[in-house]
Amino acid sequence: MDSFSGSSSAAKIVDDDNKKQIYSPPTGKPPSDHKANRNIMLEKFQANAKPSLGQYTYIPKPFFFYGSLTDPQRLQEVLQLPTPPALKPARVKSYKIMLWGQYPALVDGPTNSYVDGMACVVETEKQQEMLEHYETTVYSVEGIRITIEGEEVAGRTFMWAGDPTELMGGTWSLEEWENGVEEEMASHFRALED
Repeated sequence: MDSFSGSSSAAKIVDDDNKKQIYSPPTGKPPSDHKANRNIMLEKFQANAKPSLGQYTYIPKPFFFYGSLTDPQRLQEVLQLPTPPALKPARVKSYKIMLWGQYPALVDGPTNSYVDGMACVVETEKQQEMLEHYETTVYSVEGIRITIEGEEVAGRTFMWAGDPTELMGGTWSLEEWENGVEEEMASHFRALED
């Protein structure tokens, strides 16, 4: 007698409708109807899911600049524009400038404090990426309320994102900074004396 004829690890069942053999596990439970399997939780989730908002669209907003980018020629260079951009005088309230070496850093300040600078609408996400590259990772893009020509508008700026202990008090001016850069550059390119 064949030792395998009396037992099997899976019970053999014949589906009369389709005339095919289906194997069920040796638990003794009948096979499940695969067509009737439903994931009720998934169906409820899909029924309540909000429709997709579609592809992300960059929204142009004014950027508040308070450092070297208040110079139209430098901003033109960074954004790779054919002409210098139009900058407007601007102010932000409840912030202050600290210094990171020779560079200004915008940080939260007392309620009655303000920082003057310039504002310019950044038209594309690519332009914002160019600005982020210029500013490096020690600054992060943040939303901010900017007063431009007496009107307060929603905009963006670069806030200090580095270690606050690296900052020190002081003032910053574009003219002094440009003079310092020119002097430093001139010292690198002075003719060597024989």
